[in-house]
Amino acid sequence: MSNWYKNLKVWGLKWGNTKYSWIVMFVCAFADACIFPLPTPVFFIALALINIQKTYKLALVAIVGTIIGMSAGYLIGHFLWLNTNNEFTHLAKFFFQHIPGFSIEHYNKIRILFLKWDFWILIFAGYTPIPLMTFSISSGVFNINILIVIVATLIGQGFLFFLIAYLIVKIGTEFKRLFEKNIKIISLIISIIIIAIIVLIILK
Repeated sequence: MSNWYKNLKVWGLKWGNTKYSWIVMFVCAFADACIFPLPTPVFFIALALINIQKTYKLALVAIVGTIIGMSAGYLIGHFLWLNTNNEFTHLAKFFFQHIPGFSIEHYNKIRILFLKWDFWILIFAGYTPIPLMTFSISSGVFNINILIVIVATLIGQGFLFFLIAYLIVKIGTEFKRLFEKNIKIISLIISIIIIAIIVLIILK
């Protein structure tokens, strides 16, 4: 684990047991969605376990922060990512060179995913190893309707955070151990549940 992540985690937990815990959660979710990849679900679990009585409120803050962050990322992609010659701007190049996990490879993968799945890939954006900010910025570059981005984020991230919140309230600290050891399996199960719900809604 790199030093920056350790320092960030210490900072987050330092403020997590104060009345400003919601600000920490909001900043983390916002940044993760538009400017810097962060392990938002992990931060949420840590903060929620410190503030069990505020778990659902923190989940709501995380969702709001993510939606606002996705909107900001969309605007970055729409207005600041390509120049008039359809080439990457200096800002785009800076992101590719200096932001961890944000690469041209991921950007190109997102392009293919958007062409194939459009709205649906945004719902599952939070369950993939690709940074969430890549999806928000790419959706702006590819001119996806911003309302679609917001609704998809609300569905996908809303389900994720409220499900985690429910499990934390029910089983407490044991959930952290299960989550850290089985994060891929849990993400897959959540994705399957969301797909099932969407299919039922469509068939109904």
